[in-house]
Amino acid sequence: MKTTMKFLGALVVMGATVSASSADQLMRPRINLGSANVKTISGDRGGYVIDYAIRALKMRRSGTFVRFNGACDSACTLYLSMPKSKVCVTQRASFGFHLPYGAGARGNQVAANFMMKNYPGWVRGWIAKRGGLKGSIATMTYADASRFLPTCPSEQRGTTIASFGPTRLRGG
Repeated sequence: MKTTMKFLGALVVMGATVSASSADQLMRPRINLGSANVKTISGDRGGYVIDYAIRALKMRRSGTFVRFNGACDSACTLYLSMPKSKVCVTQRASFGFHLPYGAGARGNQVAANFMMKNYPGWVRGWIAKRGGLKGSIATMTYADASRFLPTCPSEQRGTTIASFGPTRLRGG
């Protein structure tokens, strides 16, 4: 907030008029994907926690850029463990969090602990403010996510990843 105020002050001195929200947009990192390997996440209902953990690790290692352009629920939210410099959100992005289920009490607790450990601090904070992971889904909208992640350029395109169908160990 202090940086935003200094930035706004500098603009006023220069004779520019900018609202606080547009100043915030100007201060966000610019995303230039060029020919980068881009994966678009949209309509992903999640699945096995281990599968998503491995996918996120492979994407991180390969330098893949992740564009959230719709629902990313359950274990899909592990993609939020990607570096901020490698992700962006569109206004259609949302994230659904819940307790993992399907592997028995101990397996579910291990999966929940793994997910919470791998989420960035801002995600853990958002979950904590809502009472932690629960059996029901808590949905983070673009409004919350865009406070922490850059907004995607509107012209950005890439490969869509979606997971459909029932799975047993779903994480949130």
